[in-house]
Amino acid sequence: MANKRISKSQFMKGLQCHKHLWLYNYRKDLIPPVPEDVQVRFDEGHVVGALAREYFNGGKLVDCDYQQLPEAIKQTREFIESSTKIIYESTFVFNNVLVRADILKKNTDGTWDLIEVKSTTEVKDEHYPDVAIQKYVIEGAGLKINKAWLMHINNQFVKDGPIDPKGFFTKEDISAEVADLKDETVQNLEAFMEVLAAAKVPDIGIGRHCSSPYECEFSGHCWKDIPEYSIYDIPRLKWDKKDALKDMGILRFRDVPEDFPLNDGQLLYLRVEKTGKAVIEKTEIAEFLGELTYPLYYIDFETIMPAVPLYEGSRPYQQIPFQLSLHIQAKPGAAVRHLEFLGDAKTDPRPGLARFMVDNIGPKGSLLAYNASFEASRIKELAETFPASEDALVRLVAQIKDLMKPFRSRAYVHPHFHGRYSIKKVLPALIPDMTYEGLAVANGGDAQLAYFNMISGKLTKAEMEQTAKDLKIYCGQDTLAMVKIVEHLIGIV
Repeated sequence: MANKRISKSQFMKGLQCHKHLWLYNYRKDLIPPVPEDVQVRFDEGHVVGALAREYFNGGKLVDCDYQQLPEAIKQTREFIESSTKIIYESTFVFNNVLVRADILKKNTDGTWDLIEVKSTTEVKDEHYPDVAIQKYVIEGAGLKINKAWLMHINNQFVKDGPIDPKGFFTKEDISAEVADLKDETVQNLEAFMEVLAAAKVPDIGIGRHCSSPYECEFSGHCWKDIPEYSIYDIPRLKWDKKDALKDMGILRFRDVPEDFPLNDGQLLYLRVEKTGKAVIEKTEIAEFLGELTYPLYYIDFETIMPAVPLYEGSRPYQQIPFQLSLHIQAKPGAAVRHLEFLGDAKTDPRPGLARFMVDNIGPKGSLLAYNASFEASRIKELAETFPASEDALVRLVAQIKDLMKPFRSRAYVHPHFHGRYSIKKVLPALIPDMTYEGLAVANGGDAQLAYFNMISGKLTKAEMEQTAKDLKIYCGQDTLAMVKIVEHLIGIV
């Protein structure tokens, strides 16, 4: 095959998996459409990139997309020759590698600083080769790089008025780490060109590299022959053991030999998987139920995590609760009331949500949540943010009980759990006539996306109303599911 030109992103794909690089070049037809939630993350990355340009203001943008690369290279050269001091999205090609640098800043001695912008809150291992290939290409194209910087989000930043890029970002000098990768970068590039010159796809099996450090868009293709409920569903099983089972020709969970080295919890899940019989520790379940005090308040939050804070007093990637479903049962056997709160997508939802909880959750009784540490953390954050309600909110934290407890402790293991104990697994196993299938909003990711769409202002009035309705149905299902699960547990003991 002809010698191909690769981009920085393809270089990174090659580092993760040679098969990934080959498939991307020759079998793009296997790539599924970009999921809407992934597109939201891409869009957030563009917003972060635009803020980074404000940090280094006064520069010039190479305003050409991926279909205009010759023009982008030409425009970059014109900016350099005209003594432009700061260039955004500068584009270079060297040795069949194309890179676009987020920011180039010229120094007084004629050298340049390379600044790579990431939406993370820290420097990660994969960032070093990302910047190293950029430096290799840019210097090969004739520029001298003095320092290489990684600019990432400062997770201690708190919004107070318009976003200040100087406070929002943190810069770290990674020049030494990048310099150490010079020879390795050349070697990898040579290896990648050999991969792309091959007529056949590399024979590489599935493994940790399929999702680390990035989720591979070919996972659906490479994993298509893995059976449902496989060895990859065994909770907390290390990759070396997964690989060992695969090398033994074992892929199904239930086919794992009982003498294979597993911990006690994994062995229990395996026994349930093989026998198809539930394990129920009634005494432990009864002890959990004995900890509950009526009235019972069942709560569930839905949250968003914007990279760029939307509301005053919030931080990057802070979990912002925008919705709460509340089911209330005054005493055993009593009818259950349902109340709910949903933000208007125009203002900060947290003040209204905090008031809703304080007004509707009494000082006595148990506050039930599934994976309650999440709800407890959100309530503590609300207490810190809104001091006027602090005492009442802190009181709620003391009332919280975790409905996940009997399932996490393996007091109840059902064969349909298949080693998991999320509410999405537990509910249909215990209450078969309740399911999340068919819901327009069917999980937390869907809920985040739905509310982001409401915030965007792009929805029509009818779409806003329908989205709000879908969110309420989903969140209400979560708390009703908890009601039904408690009823089921009571019926057992």
